[in-house]
Amino acid sequence: MAFDTFLEIKGPDIAGESTAKGMEGKIEIFSFSWGASNPTTVSSASGGLTGGKVSVSSFNAMKKTEKSSALLFQGCATGQHYETATVTMRKAGGDAGQKAFLIYKFEDVMVESIQWSGSTGGDDSPTESISLAFGKVEIEYWGQNPKKGDVKPMGQAAWNITTVSSK
Repeated sequence: MAFDTFLEIKGPDIAGESTAKGMEGKIEIFSFSWGASNPTTVSSASGGLTGGKVSVSSFNAMKKTEKSSALLFQGCATGQHYETATVTMRKAGGDAGQKAFLIYKFEDVMVESIQWSGSTGGDDSPTESISLAFGKVEIEYWGQNPKKGDVKPMGQAAWNITTVSSK
């Protein structure tokens, strides 16, 4: 099932050009990646596997060039701090319309990089890749009832990179 993804940056605000119902003025993104890794070692002294320190990657997204682009560049160039960047993924919810099923809320955000690319051979507009560094992340997953289309919270997590804790 296809899903739509939107980015909202606040404090100071950066608006996008989405016209999707309920997501007006957000930044539409068409692909993203980010994650975490925790190197492990096998030790006979500890009796098995031991974890190291988690490494959380930046949030990387691809989007069309639009009105947020210049402000994202400016934020990167000046080292601007943003209070939050919220990524919301939505999928069809039956009669209820689009429903959010996965939300990432990043806090203490900076634009780490912005790169443009394009082709004059038929693309609507240039695309850009942005990377957002952050100090804290909260993740919410909402499961969907396949018959009714309604959603309910099914999983949450949080990590504060600066304090190395889940608070």
